[in-house]
Amino acid sequence: MADNPASYVNQGSLKAVFEGTTAVTNPVLQCVQVKPLAGGQSGPERFRVVFSDISNFVQSMLATQVNHFVHDGKLKKGVFVRLKSFQTNTVKNKKIIVVLDLEVLEELGECEKIGVPQPLESKADDVQPQSTTIHTGGFYGNNPQAAPQQQQSLPSRTNSGPASNVKPSSPHHANIYPIEALSPYAHKWTIKARCTNKSDIKTWHNKNGEGKLFSVNLLDESGEIRATGFNDQCDAFYELFQEGGVYYLTSPCRVQMAKKQFTNLNNDYELTFERDTVVEKAEEQSDVPQVRFNFTSIGDLQSVEKDTTIDTIGILKEVGETSQIVSKTTSKPYDKRELTLVDNSNFSVRLTIWGSSATAFDVQPESVIAFKGVKVSDFGGRSLSLLSSGSMTVDPDIDEAHKLKGWYDAQGRTDTFSSHANMGGSMGAAGGRMDPIKTILQVKEENLGMSENTDYFTTKATIIYIKQENFAYPACLSADCNKKVVQLDDGGWRCEKCDRTHPKPEYRYIMAVSACDHTGQLYLNCFDDVGRLVMGTSADQLMELREEDEKAAGDIFQDAMCKTWVFRCRAKMDNFQDQQRVRYQVSSANPINYSAECTIHNSSGPASSLYITNIPKPTPTATSAIVRIRAFGLNRMDILQREGKYPVPPQAPSTLGVEFSGVIESVGGQQGEGEEFKVGDEVFGLAYGGAYAEYINVSTHMLMRKPRELSWEEAAGIPETWITATQAMYLIGEFAPGKTILWHAGASSVSIAGIQLSKGDNAGAIFVTAGSQEKIDFCVKELGATAGFNYHTQDWAKEVLAVTDGKGVDIIMDFVGQSYFQGNLDAAARDGRIVHLGAMSGTKLAAGVDIGAFVRKRLRFEGSSLRSRDEGYQGKLRNTLVEHALPSIRKGEMKVYIEKVFPWEKIVQAHELMESNQTKGKIVCRIE
Repeated sequence: MADNPASYVNQGSLKAVFEGTTAVTNPVLQCVQVKPLAGGQSGPERFRVVFSDISNFVQSMLATQVNHFVHDGKLKKGVFVRLKSFQTNTVKNKKIIVVLDLEVLEELGECEKIGVPQPLESKADDVQPQSTTIHTGGFYGNNPQAAPQQQQSLPSRTNSGPASNVKPSSPHHANIYPIEALSPYAHKWTIKARCTNKSDIKTWHNKNGEGKLFSVNLLDESGEIRATGFNDQCDAFYELFQEGGVYYLTSPCRVQMAKKQFTNLNNDYELTFERDTVVEKAEEQSDVPQVRFNFTSIGDLQSVEKDTTIDTIGILKEVGETSQIVSKTTSKPYDKRELTLVDNSNFSVRLTIWGSSATAFDVQPESVIAFKGVKVSDFGGRSLSLLSSGSMTVDPDIDEAHKLKGWYDAQGRTDTFSSHANMGGSMGAAGGRMDPIKTILQVKEENLGMSENTDYFTTKATIIYIKQENFAYPACLSADCNKKVVQLDDGGWRCEKCDRTHPKPEYRYIMAVSACDHTGQLYLNCFDDVGRLVMGTSADQLMELREEDEKAAGDIFQDAMCKTWVFRCRAKMDNFQDQQRVRYQVSSANPINYSAECTIHNSSGPASSLYITNIPKPTPTATSAIVRIRAFGLNRMDILQREGKYPVPPQAPSTLGVEFSGVIESVGGQQGEGEEFKVGDEVFGLAYGGAYAEYINVSTHMLMRKPRELSWEEAAGIPETWITATQAMYLIGEFAPGKTILWHAGASSVSIAGIQLSKGDNAGAIFVTAGSQEKIDFCVKELGATAGFNYHTQDWAKEVLAVTDGKGVDIIMDFVGQSYFQGNLDAAARDGRIVHLGAMSGTKLAAGVDIGAFVRKRLRFEGSSLRSRDEGYQGKLRNTLVEHALPSIRKGEMKVYIEKVFPWEKIVQAHELMESNQTKGKIVCRIE
């Protein structure tokens, strides 16, 4: 914490901001309270914050785009912030700030409330009495239904700082109002917003008459809102609004509760244009943001609840033909086209676009497309549908698109992709609903399906009986119909829906099966897709066979029994013969694939968010091999990636883990010179990710043959640690015999390898830092370090200078970062090298760091990350390890130190041990 944080606070700035007596840019304030606001379940999460400038305090509300500061634990009571963009308003004689952007000043630390700030209240002549309020789910305890006593303009003022440059285009629009603050009680307002989506004109005809309408989505830096124009307003404004354009919209314009069935925007309100609504095109457009996305990866769709509206981005892999369906309710035809998208999670998904978007679609495959407002369906596992209020952007100029394109060009074009179709459910991590795995006994005891809502679950069960009567029904032959047909006297088959007669039907499964596990038995209903999987043939073929050879058909039923499947089911109350019962409907089924059933995935969160799930078994590419993993090593980057804090390379899968040992099961046909790996070879290696798994698809350039002298666990502990140490010492640190070297985190796996390499190559002196005397004794007595220093009890930088007679060390290997930065500069020798490999203490330097040593000592500071390097670079490091270190490891001159081996089912405990910082060596997980 800073010595005097109060000196950084802009005292009196809150009063100046509201009264305008002094120009205030980006005021620094103290946060003295953060509380969530009680809102509706469908509304966005909101937070109330109280800020103090020591003299006064004021109530504030966070815009949703800065909620992440609260979620990440950065914005909390006692911290100091710089307001970068905000709106000021007065509501019910209370001054409030709507915070649009801020910066938490972590270097100032946190402390108890400074001083005794007083509430900043409005003067009597500032604002007339009014009932105007900003709807925030009870921000000030107002009754949202109360009628306003007096229509009045709300004072509004924007401060965006020098970076935002938000200025009104003319005096007529000086009072620009943020979208997020609009409510039915706000009057005489003007918003400045970008049109991110414009619908087609829609018409209706009913007993009350006919009409037409269109809608637009409007965006400013505070949020989005939907606006609709009917009849005359449709004629007046439809041609004026263009997607991407920026407009001033001035009341009167009705603000009302949003009809959520027609919009995908995260706003409780929507607008309706009125007769006197004014819409003007804005000249200055750069101060209004472009389309804002909140992407969900394709691989994460299985954890997204059905009917959720999301944004996603992917590479266009396939484009289907345009087809047409007829609405069951309106009998109107609709054009549709199915697209296949892939991304670097190595999953694909089917996305349907409709209407003119489908017929006019002419995007080339392998383009990047960003979709905003797509609905998640559980049809066929997981699929997506672009809503009428959604939009798509081809090759957008955003970081996510560039990252995807780089991954696809480097690797994705030749990758194989898993589909969400017929994927079994699995146990989920934090952050989204995944169908829970249940035993049959749990399904019954928990009364799944007995409530008004549909319950979803996954169960692993064995089919013990299939009802052979009425296992299929005659269906219409028309595309996308599948309705039951009735046989006529002339032998034809009549479909009432299509109003057509067919010469024959297509039989489709509608089976009832009895399935059991070790806890009980359950009847499941299966439709055609699942029936084909279970029976191994179509219902049409089975019906034909049954007519010709009933015994052969019976054999097919018999063969289908006593097989175990992973069933994904939904349970819902149903009425049958005037009795209520729970109906268990199978939505998808997967055969048990024991080789691919245990892979660890994770979204982000604590160690407890890790879980074991199903993924398809990988297949090799021309230059890769499939390795059945016997053991894998844990690394610090795994923790950072698990927490969502590690910049994962675009070609890396979502599964954690970069080092492993195992046996080659299959191999591609194009290997590098001298590699010649074959099925059955025992290997160990390095990967961009995916090692927390039973099988891994890995480039043969990164494989090494496992010496018979090493166990699977020892081999799995070598690649990342020893290659990192080799790279840091020789390629970056320019180590040479006789040079002195300091290894921070001396008992870490990389430092243990580095100390042995330094000793084996005749370092002049080897120093270490560690957090306990036990670890220091291990480094000195066991590994051969010259001396060690306890960073808890000693000033290690001064100790290094003392034992080197003030000279310092030639090379410093640092994994700590911010808190060691100054000490590294002090302890480095002239012409020294500081190699930065990690930042366990943080990345932002504290005030007062003296960088003069860079010039005075001619120092070089260089950072590196092995995982982000290309295959060619990593392959050279692999060869260096094989030539220089591996022979010494085989002879026992160097050793792989293992702290503990866990069965991989205890991956949570393994991560918790690593986080404890109590280890001396490698943590390895073994797969039996």
